[in-house]
This record gives sequence, C-alpha cells and structure tokens, in this order.
Amino acid sequence: MPPLTHTRPTPLSPHRQVRAYIGRAATRFWPAADGAAAPRASIVMMPGRGEDAAVFERTAVRLAVDGYDVTYLAAGLATGEHVTVALAEARRPDVPFVLFGSDTGALRALSLAGSPALRPDALVLLGLPLLHRPFAGEMPAELPPRALPDLPTLLIHGERDEVSPHHMARMITRTVRTAQLETVPGGHGVLDGPGVRLVAALTVLFVESLRQGGVAPKSR
Repeated sequence: MPPLTHTRPTPLSPHRQVRAYIGRAATRFWPAADGAAAPRASIVMMPGRGEDAAVFERTAVRLAVDGYDVTYLAAGLATGEHVTVALAEARRPDVPFVLFGSDTGALRALSLAGSPALRPDALVLLGLPLLHRPFAGEMPAELPPRALPDLPTLLIHGERDEVSPHHMARMITRTVRTAQLETVPGGHGVLDGPGVRLVAALTVLFVESLRQGGVAPKSR
C-alpha cells in the first residue's frame, strides 16, 4: 500500500474572505472566477418589483466568469443598517464598486448613491422608472433624487419598454455628462428577455472603461 500523503488545502484568494452578512438567505454571492488574485470590480445587484435572485442569476454568473465579484441583495434588505453592512462587505480595495439596479432596484441604487458613506464609483440602472412620474408599487425608504448624480452611469432600457420608454429615459440623461443610455431587445424586464446577453456585455464594457479611467460617453 502506498504511503499516505497529506496535502495542504489551497488558500483562499484575498477577496474570498469570510463574510458576516453576505451569504444569508436573502443575499447571494457569486465570486470572481477562480484563478483571479482579486476581482476586477465588485457589483451589487438590487431587484425591482416582482424580481428575485433567479432573474439575476444568469447575468451574475456571466459577470463572475468575467472576473467580477457579484452580490445580490433582496429588496427587503435594501434599506437601513442591513444594506450599510452588506455594502461595506461588498466593497473591495482598489477596484470599482458598482451598484446595479433593476426597476425600483434602480431607484434604490440612486438613493444610495446620494449617501457619502455608501456612494459607489458607478451605477448600472436597468429600466429606471421615470423620475418625474408617480408609479405604483414598492418605493425605497429614501426617496430617490429627481436627477441622476454626477457619477459614471449606464442606463439600459428595452426597446419595447412601456413603463420607462427609451425616448423618455433619454431626456433624463441629456444634462448629465457621465450618463450613457443603451437599448436592448425586449420590454421592461431586460434580465429575463431576449436582450439579457447584451445587458451583460454592455455592463462589462462599461466597468472596464472605469478600470481604465474612462468616463461614460454622453447619452445618445
């Protein structure tokens, strides 16, 4: 019988630290692909009306494969002390920190971007409800601003979006130099529509421009 050998377990990458909050039932975490010494960015996803982690999973997995840490926060957690702790855990030194929100999750991301303590490096907003119109459904605890912040911001809307039509969304971005507006196939819910692969690709291009010191171009 050959002698027994003992192998030492491979140490975790620096960004695989144990977390106190992220990993609970109402959160999901997709680490950057194995082999990365550090993530290329940290992206926090926030759902909107009627959305759950399953809606975000395909995009989250794609982004993780491309080298990004991706965290999902359920809608009920995107307020108060819980979100403060979760966002603090999601941050990584020396890489972009991006809030990625869909529908009312995009409004939550906007609200959080206004907090000096939680301010991200950039925003990715999918199907952003029009800021000047009332709408039905759950609102963030903090009312969102009536204009986009002066942050690199990527807005993605479905070409058949009847909740937030593209031509109306374009009006929001005209006065913000750092805002970029893109259209993908489908309606309001772009993450479970025909444009989902394009959403991931646009997000990667946008985040990589941040890493290289670029600024999102003016919306088209």
